[in-house]
Amino acid sequence: MKSIFYLLLFFSFLFNAYSAEVSQSAKIHLKLKVATRNDPPFSFRGGDGEWEGIAVDLWRKITTDLGIAFEFVEQPADQEIMIRSLLNRKVDVIVTGIGVETNLLQKIAFSYPFLSSGLGVAYRSTPVSSLQAVYRFMLSSEFFAVICGMTFLTFIAGFFVWIFERKKNPHFGGSFIHGIGNSFWWAAVTMTTIGYGDKVPRTVGGRTVAMVWMFVGVVLLSFFTAWITAGVALEKVSMDIVKLKDLSQIRVATVKDSLGNYYLRKRHIRAILFNDLRDALEAVKERKADAVLSEIEEMRYLIQKSFGGELEVSEKTFARIDYAFAFRHGDELTQKVNEWIITHLNELKNYVSALNLGNKR
Repeated sequence: MKSIFYLLLFFSFLFNAYSAEVSQSAKIHLKLKVATRNDPPFSFRGGDGEWEGIAVDLWRKITTDLGIAFEFVEQPADQEIMIRSLLNRKVDVIVTGIGVETNLLQKIAFSYPFLSSGLGVAYRSTPVSSLQAVYRFMLSSEFFAVICGMTFLTFIAGFFVWIFERKKNPHFGGSFIHGIGNSFWWAAVTMTTIGYGDKVPRTVGGRTVAMVWMFVGVVLLSFFTAWITAGVALEKVSMDIVKLKDLSQIRVATVKDSLGNYYLRKRHIRAILFNDLRDALEAVKERKADAVLSEIEEMRYLIQKSFGGELEVSEKTFARIDYAFAFRHGDELTQKVNEWIITHLNELKNYVSALNLGNKR
């Protein structure tokens, strides 16, 4: 009887040992599902189709040191969709350019930040002289349209004076070309407040038109002068305004539904909105906007890749952004990742410094 008991005990021990080994083996081979998206420079597919970027490369380093197996799960660009996938346990962690936001802390847990950056502005690299600014402004389609409009109004004023004066005033009489020509000349010198006095209306109707045109001309000339001054100033915009963080004085572009857009809306600053950061940067390059407000790292990446030498990013930040990995609340992996990041802070600083130097080249 005792022999049967010891035999059963022996087999039970073997079974438990085998089960523990299988369980441990399953844990080792269980892969974490890591959500990521196309979000350069934090996460994007390289030429070989493999995921790479700031966040992706760092995650590979951490998981290698911790002995954790994982696989990437590509997600849409919409951050809310990624967060829902995390909360619904479709993925285990989010690795991309996601910033720590206070309104998200109730939903998800963030790791210790691996990169601190912020919102910045990109602008044209080449400074514009006063002469260049005037020249470019005078060649713009907007300047041409305003000149045409003022010329048309001047012609209308001269035409009405000619209607009243052509039969009673020799200054505006004679042939049609002669009368209209002199009327247009009179309207032009009156609008510019020069008023030579060589030609003057004599009829009541002509003088009434002249009085109205004098007031209209003063307003038009004042508007024209102020408009040119403002236009040349915008062509000559420099980073002096940006250094003062006064974006309300320039034509600032940003991406719809982005942190930059939220920052501008909160401060009631009007912005030119684009669907894509590349389009916004292109607008600055083509002088349709003066600066782009967006995430510094993303702008540096795109400028280095597509706008080298034409645009640059200011060192000033308008709002701080801390980038981190996102987990579900209560996930034990969060603590392990935090411990790794904290013990490798100096290494991370060197990594970020090297990254910034590379982006500036």
